[in-house]
Amino acid sequence: MIIGVGTDIVGTERIGNLLGGARGEAFLRRVLSDAEREYLSGKNLAPARTVEFVAGRWAAKEAVSKALGCGIGADLAFHDIEVLPDKRGKPCCTVARDVAAGLRLHLSISHADGWATAFAVAEREET
Repeated sequence: MIIGVGTDIVGTERIGNLLGGARGEAFLRRVLSDAEREYLSGKNLAPARTVEFVAGRWAAKEAVSKALGCGIGADLAFHDIEVLPDKRGKPCCTVARDVAAGLRLHLSISHADGWATAFAVAEREET
C-alpha cells in the first residue's frame, strides 16, 4: 500500500555554485554519504556531470524525505538517506533511521536543461 509520495526539483546552477565555493567539500560531506562520495570519486566525471550527480542526489533525498512525511530536519538528515545505483543503474535508496522501517522506497531521478528532479514513492511492505 502506498503511504506517501514526494518530489523535488533543484537547479544545477545552484548546486554548482555550492560545490564551487569555498565550502564545496563541506557541502559534499553534508549531503552525500561516505559510500556515495566514494562512488562519485570512482566515476571520474566531468565537472558538469558531477554537478548533475550531486543535484540528483539532493533532489532524491528531498523527495524521499517528503514521501516519508517528515522532510529533512530533526527526524531525518541527508546522511540518513543513501542513494546508489544497482547493477543495472537503477537508483536504490536506503534509509538509516526507523522512520522508514517496514517501508519499501521507489525512486526515479532525472536531469535536463539545468534542472535535476526526483520522484519517490513510499510503500508499506505487505506481511
